[in-house]
Amino acid sequence: MADITPKKALEKVAGWLEDESGFTIDESGTVVIDGDPPLELGLSADDGRVVVTHVTAEPGAGAGRADAVISAFPDRGTTMHATAAVDRAGVVITVTNHVYVDGLNRQSFMTALNELVAAVDTIDRTPVAETRVYEPAAGVAQNPEVDAPGETTAEIAAEPSSGWTPTHRVPSTGMRAWAEPDPSQQPVTRLEPGVELVVTEQQGDWARVVGSNDWTGWIDARRLQEIGATAPASSSTVKLGGIELRPLPLIGAAALLLSAFLPWVSVFSFNSLEVPVAFLWDRETLLAPDAPYLGWVIIGIAVIALALAVMKNPNPPLLSLMGILAVAITGAFLVQMTIATTDSGGALGDVFEFLGIAPWVSLGAGVVLIAGSKK
Repeated sequence: MADITPKKALEKVAGWLEDESGFTIDESGTVVIDGDPPLELGLSADDGRVVVTHVTAEPGAGAGRADAVISAFPDRGTTMHATAAVDRAGVVITVTNHVYVDGLNRQSFMTALNELVAAVDTIDRTPVAETRVYEPAAGVAQNPEVDAPGETTAEIAAEPSSGWTPTHRVPSTGMRAWAEPDPSQQPVTRLEPGVELVVTEQQGDWARVVGSNDWTGWIDARRLQEIGATAPASSSTVKLGGIELRPLPLIGAAALLLSAFLPWVSVFSFNSLEVPVAFLWDRETLLAPDAPYLGWVIIGIAVIALALAVMKNPNPPLLSLMGILAVAITGAFLVQMTIATTDSGGALGDVFEFLGIAPWVSLGAGVVLIAGSKK
């Protein structure tokens, strides 16, 4: 383990967390632990350590609260470290724990993680009687800037700036904020659920936001809720016996599989297992079927889509490709049936009499798979 790179160390940790119930991790390195409310932790690594961090802000708290928090932590004999910085907006508490890369394994990491979670719970239970020294402005729950020794912090405006109109809202789980769009840095604060913001700039998945009191910072744009838009469902997955099911792709895949066994040509009662693949480009082969058959292609696409619908880490582009293939195959079949009908003297309306229900099921299933890949 001595030569492991920070990137590989984080990949190992991410793999362990994905196998643990109640833990999720996103691309920015944020670990979310299920609970009420959920607990967010930062994850980073350097050449020697993997570090887990929790940052919380307590608006209006003062030096008494900071002293109470720090005194609750031992100052030696532990890898746990806590700081509590006081500014005019309140207290920002940062707790870290780490595992040295040389001793990094699943057990050592989960032990360090659980120790940090227990420490955060200790902070929440640490009482202190004090007078609120500052009431933060409405809109942004806390000031993200922490004073360094010898520096001063400008007081936040008490009222929203004139002309300020919010465009987005922090989701129900809250969000962390950074001073710069760089996940390798420590977050500077955590925004409370429902805080309204204005997005002024976007760089990839990062958004620069401004609060009603002129506070500004960088957050994950993908998690913001647009004001006026319908809030997204809490999850696009359904858990069943430890398996995460994606309803929309699952419905599309099941319908596509069913279409393989339904009639594609009603006049001959052909299903797709009696229609050659060659019919898609040579309509003369319909009445002289020969392998390979179209049904096996459709079944193969449906099985792949079913697997993607229940995979823990789905592949949206591949799922979308399965939907596109289903639509393309059905479209080619409909075109060939139309040409065959009109060439034999039939009217365009006669096509619908010759077609079975399967092409329409297959077409709809493909559209559902494409839509499901976007969720």
